[in-house]
Amino acid sequence: MEQNFIKNTILVVEDEVIIAENLILRLKSLGYNTLPYVSTGKNALEILSKSAPDLVLMDIRIKGEMDGIETAIEISDKYTTPIIYLTSLSDELTISRAKKTGAYGFIAKTTNLNNLYTTIEMAIHRNRMEAQVKEKEEILSVTLRSISDAVIGAQMDGTIISWNKGAYDIFGYELYEVVGKNLSILTPSSFPNEMPENLDRIGRGQLIDHYDTLRKNKNGELLNVSIKISPIKDILKKITGVSIIANDISEKKKLEKEILKISENESLRIGQDLHDNLGQHLTGLMFQLKVLENNLRKKNLVFEAEMAQNIAMETKDAVNLTRNLAKNLIKVNIDNQGISTAIAELISFYSSIYEIKFIYEDNEDIDTAIKDSVIINQLYHITQEALNNSIKHSNASIIEVLLSIDDSEICLQIADNGNGNLQNSKNNSNGLGLSILRYRTNVIDGNISIISSKNKGTEIICRVPIINQ
Repeated sequence: MEQNFIKNTILVVEDEVIIAENLILRLKSLGYNTLPYVSTGKNALEILSKSAPDLVLMDIRIKGEMDGIETAIEISDKYTTPIIYLTSLSDELTISRAKKTGAYGFIAKTTNLNNLYTTIEMAIHRNRMEAQVKEKEEILSVTLRSISDAVIGAQMDGTIISWNKGAYDIFGYELYEVVGKNLSILTPSSFPNEMPENLDRIGRGQLIDHYDTLRKNKNGELLNVSIKISPIKDILKKITGVSIIANDISEKKKLEKEILKISENESLRIGQDLHDNLGQHLTGLMFQLKVLENNLRKKNLVFEAEMAQNIAMETKDAVNLTRNLAKNLIKVNIDNQGISTAIAELISFYSSIYEIKFIYEDNEDIDTAIKDSVIINQLYHITQEALNNSIKHSNASIIEVLLSIDDSEICLQIADNGNGNLQNSKNNSNGLGLSILRYRTNVIDGNISIISSKNKGTEIICRVPIINQ
């Protein structure tokens, strides 16, 4: 028999002396350490209070007030020591009682050395594996309790099955208030399909990266949160649920909006300086060059006159470029224009420069319906950025812009009939443009879809929940 490198210690509880002593000898021959055997449950508990054996061999029928099964229950309540029953009994009632104690096995008192060794080793190994699992579960439990992020477990139909302290801190619900309920209790009415669609995508094996969205807490207040959804799989790799990690980014969003306001105010200042100062100076220079050209021609200085004419033409191009830059930097003047007029003027401006047919439609009351200055400015710049991308990269001949609003959302759609390569283009500036579109949409708690079809054009759809108004 192979000997143990680390000798495990075993306590024998047996009231028949000959059997107990014989068992001790057999255990030692297998390489185990043994404690002095005891014959009652009371004595066994006393030994365990002072020592920590790796296993207890327990006779089911022993002397004293407690039999082996009752003693095993006491031991299991206080210690993690595994127990194997020694028995010559085989009646179903006794076996049924013993099974309920969580024993690690049964050994007949007359079993051979091989069976004895195998049963003991399996019990000790199983006990250690269970201890490791419990330790990991405790570490995980402590981690989940201490982590500030919300960690939520849910079934594939959205039924909540777990809820940590971070979830309580963010959303205000106690565990008993949410377990068994659907994730929809956290979803604003404007986003009824978001979570079901994401759960469906997870179920089909798709990955969902971090994304920002809105959720509501117990008091009905809206929160900006960042969410990560991961699949939970069983041992057969079948997806049985999801783990959702969410953190409150409301303060981050607030700061982003403040920074964006500062940035746009600075853009306005630079745009106005370009238009009012540099643009005017260049215009004045262009007129002076025209005067110089005329004077040179009167003096029959043809070469010098043509040079002045060329410089004037270059200056005119610089004036146009300056005006274009100023137009892109100057934000919407909400007090005097409103979103509809601003977008209409932007499209009119592009129409005067590019040989593209622009179509613009909106609701009649769009200017009075959209009042939030941050949303107005972002929608304007999203339109501007989308048009720039389409003009530069799609080779489109027609670009349509539709701005609408209903009871639940604002919808901005920009569609072209171009090459459909807008989303997949490897052009760095185009990639940056699409990133800016997503960032601006994210700032106003909206979501954006970019749908491209080769040689059939690209459609950009930006949706902003009306609850932000």
